[in-house]
Amino acid sequence: MKPLLGSFILFALITTLLPAAPGITIGELKFLRAYSPEDSKVDLREYLPEGETFDHWNRLASIRVFKDLKDPKQYLLNVAAAITKSHPAARYQFLQSDKTKELILDFMTFAPDSAPVHFAEWNLMRARYVQGTGLIVYQYAMRLYKFGESSGAVINAERNKMTGPFESASFEEQKESSK
Repeated sequence: MKPLLGSFILFALITTLLPAAPGITIGELKFLRAYSPEDSKVDLREYLPEGETFDHWNRLASIRVFKDLKDPKQYLLNVAAAITKSHPAARYQFLQSDKTKELILDFMTFAPDSAPVHFAEWNLMRARYVQGTGLIVYQYAMRLYKFGESSGAVINAERNKMTGPFESASFEEQKESSK
């Protein structure tokens, strides 16, 4: 019995001493930082819900900071143009936040036919210029790996649920307690 108790105490000590994972919240969804390359020209942070991986995720949030860009509207227009050029079946629309007056790019893309895994991906993206920092781009995405007749209803339900929380989310990192 003592070895088992010792193992439990050691596990509790290790998990207590592990650094807390930074995370963000969008509405009721909590995301933990999953990726933040140090050698990138763009300050990039990507977040996934606990238990999800980049190999197969259902929801993702990200922040990108472009130090040399200033125009949020032009950035979103460029993204929309790139989406339709690279994904001819893609669709997008612009929304405007009633609260912040920021533009929100709402778009849907699909994995290329050559991709090993097929999916549909719905995204929300907004951008804001901050003097001294640059253009900050916020993104929320949801992937569907199986689609059929109900896929449109699933996307619309997610859009209705997440657009409001996304437009007001600060994307400020909070320390999550380790388990």
